[in-house]
Amino acid sequence: MKFLFLIVSAGLFASTFAFTPANRHPENVPQQNPKSSSPVTPPLGKIPSVLKENGLTTLVDLITKAGLAQTLSGEGSFTVWAPTNEAFAAFATIDSSTLTAVLNDASSLKDVLTYHLVPFKISPTLIPSVHTELTLPSVQGEIVRINVYRKKGSSFSSETVVTVNGGLVITILQAGNGVIYVIDKVLNPKDLKLGNTQIEILRETGDFTTLVKMFDTLGITKISDKIRPKTLFAPTDAAFQALPSGVLEALFANKAEMGKLINKHTLSGTWYSNGLVSGPLPLFSGDTVKVVVSARGIRVGNANVIGADLSETEGVVHVIDAVIQL
Repeated sequence: MKFLFLIVSAGLFASTFAFTPANRHPENVPQQNPKSSSPVTPPLGKIPSVLKENGLTTLVDLITKAGLAQTLSGEGSFTVWAPTNEAFAAFATIDSSTLTAVLNDASSLKDVLTYHLVPFKISPTLIPSVHTELTLPSVQGEIVRINVYRKKGSSFSSETVVTVNGGLVITILQAGNGVIYVIDKVLNPKDLKLGNTQIEILRETGDFTTLVKMFDTLGITKISDKIRPKTLFAPTDAAFQALPSGVLEALFANKAEMGKLINKHTLSGTWYSNGLVSGPLPLFSGDTVKVVVSARGIRVGNANVIGADLSETEGVVHVIDAVIQL
């Protein structure tokens, strides 16, 4: 038995050091060349560093001021709707008092910025699968609305356009802890807040008392929010006052005609200005109206859009300076 054991052991020992040209001449053994290995891709930076690297410095400064930099530099996963520096500058021009109030109140600033965050990563590959509209929760609590516009006839955009509450998605950036969608607009948490309906937008603005009276007369205010999404081209009081003498009175005396008029100003679906191009546009009434989109703005039939993209829970309102005539 000991003899057998010695034979086996000797065999294993010999096999371990069996002669080959390679181990006799180590230079013949293929050596791994470090230079020939694939380059290691550096890890993606965290959200604040990616924002800064891409020139979104206003947002980075506000994130730091609101105390969110540490959170967005952590290991979580976020989607960021990132307004450009120009978007913040435009917001300051349009509503400087609101911006000043937000900047001077840490809670309000955090409220606005967290509305630009979704608490999970939305892959860019998901966007093409959105039929027309998708709503998502924000870290702040209110929802954001994503719209995807594709070719649907000459009145709609002929290429894919993506918006967030009407703000145009310009480009997409990847970060180590999320994805960043660069947009041309600062989002407002109040836009899609529960209760911010179409009729409330019209009431609060104050320039639509005639249109609101029509809604109240027809009882539409009670059912309007059940019909969504939709787009309303809303004539101002001045637009109604510009009608020939007696026309407005005749409308209020005839509910059927009043209803037809409202339907001639309403479109199915949420159509922000970024989703419209020149061409015929179908209306609730069954008619079509010619839309012209140019560098000078948007014209709908005989009316000019003088206030675009008022977001609300039912869709969007565009303010126009004339009653549409078909």
